[in-house]
Amino acid sequence: MSVNLRACLKRFHLQDERKVQNRAEEFLGKFHPLGNIIFDKGGPNCKVVIAIQLACESLQITDWDIKIAAAIAGCSLSTYESVLSTVRKALDIQPSVSFKTLAVALGSTGLVSLAQELWTDFVPRYLDVYTGARRQAAEKEVKSPCWKGAVMFSCAKAFGERLKKDDLRQLCGCTAMELNLAIKSVDSFCAQKLTEFKKRPNALKRAAPQDKNEEKADEERTVKKMVIVPVSGISSMIDHRDYKATKRYKDYMAWHTSMVQQLKEQKAK
Repeated sequence: MSVNLRACLKRFHLQDERKVQNRAEEFLGKFHPLGNIIFDKGGPNCKVVIAIQLACESLQITDWDIKIAAAIAGCSLSTYESVLSTVRKALDIQPSVSFKTLAVALGSTGLVSLAQELWTDFVPRYLDVYTGARRQAAEKEVKSPCWKGAVMFSCAKAFGERLKKDDLRQLCGCTAMELNLAIKSVDSFCAQKLTEFKKRPNALKRAAPQDKNEEKADEERTVKKMVIVPVSGISSMIDHRDYKATKRYKDYMAWHTSMVQQLKEQKAK
């Protein structure tokens, strides 16, 4: 293992992950036919960091921060993403994504079926524009995860939700330019479907308040039960009678009166 790879793995706190080390070395071997021209656009550690990222992806290690990766690579985020995208295309390596995995990662699981509906509308419209060799290229192009990310974004926007493009880019392994161009294409080819989405009753928005109301009702029922039937603690020990009427207080007063009387008698002697 090279010194540079060892140093970068340590900065990612992956120095003890043997599988990541081995897989990163495999990717570095695959980079040789590409030459150094691609990686020269990035920082001094760009090649090694990209190898580590691809290794983590192949091992399904998901807690990867691309901003930290760019910093360790020694270049800007946009430059790192550009070099990474070029390497992916050259080696035909793309992250495996589906609408379900995207929705789960973004916390928008209600969009899965809607995104699939928009995808079904988009793909034939987009491909029908091309013929021959260009159509074949387009068919390969839409298999890129970037397009599913674009469909997910446009679908969410139609229903009033805003997904973070930075998160989408990282999940789909594409650049900001690639994602933005894909979103524009989806918005253009599916304008009618998106307008239809906007007119639909927004089930996504209605579900949240309903859940909150149910949760609030549950809380109120719990509070009422606690007020009526104290479970434990001080509240169950409190006697709400006047303390002057208790036997302990009366015994204390009798003892106190007796002691005062004895002191007076001793003083008189």
